[in-house]
Amino acid sequence: MNIRTDLVSEIKSDSPNNLSGVETYDEQILDVNISTVKITTDLAAKNIGKPKGTYCTISFPRLDFVCDSENIITATVKTLKTIIPQGFKTALVVGLGNADITPDALGPLVCNRVLATRHINDKLKRDLGLERLKSVSVIAPNVLGKTGIESYDIITAASSKIKPDIILAVDALACRDADRLCRTIQISNTGITGGSGVNNARKPLNQNTVGVPVIAIGVPTVIDANSFFDSDENMMVTPKEIDLLVDKAADIISRSINLFLQPEIDKEIIESLT
Repeated sequence: MNIRTDLVSEIKSDSPNNLSGVETYDEQILDVNISTVKITTDLAAKNIGKPKGTYCTISFPRLDFVCDSENIITATVKTLKTIIPQGFKTALVVGLGNADITPDALGPLVCNRVLATRHINDKLKRDLGLERLKSVSVIAPNVLGKTGIESYDIITAASSKIKPDIILAVDALACRDADRLCRTIQISNTGITGGSGVNNARKPLNQNTVGVPVIAIGVPTVIDANSFFDSDENMMVTPKEIDLLVDKAADIISRSINLFLQPEIDKEIIESLT
């Protein structure tokens, strides 16, 4: 039975532990686990069905039970620092998905909370005492059915104009293990293909297609119904508390992105501006 998933950690569990060309290791930050899978060869990429690169899975308790998310944010920022090339000066944050469909609203919700700074000129930065503020642009291109334009085309057009050093693309994912629903953040440096988890794959966003490194950040918000019962129906299942869970996930990811992109600005200042 083919049960869809975007999580490399789930795909890797189907492969032999000693699979050549795949490196794995884990790290614990209190109640948060960071599991890293590095695919280093073309053969391993073919066997696993994912591009070569680094995939980090951050796992944590159920978000509706979490009151203090600081450990998750710490682990997410640490992972971003590990996986993203150093020395970048400008960034474009992209929120993929449909804001009107809650399980697919993660990307747009994150974009609403990421600090956009590209429009702030140098004089205003000096006046505000924020000379070290990095240039960040934010877009949520919506979905083809609403705009008539592929998200890929909007993003590449924006990128060609802005010329960011990196792109951070945030999207909702699909998983096959109910224990991972809204309890996992996957971050990879291999780009992203929107809609692939629900059999609606669009054009891929990656360094080859866009020309700059694309970092994919996602949270599984839906699960293939075949994980629970054998059915020929094309159905996905989502938790009944999905509105709360997606909102919390968006808060964690947006705060992590802000802290990562502006490491020289005090945390209190960043959070007061968003």
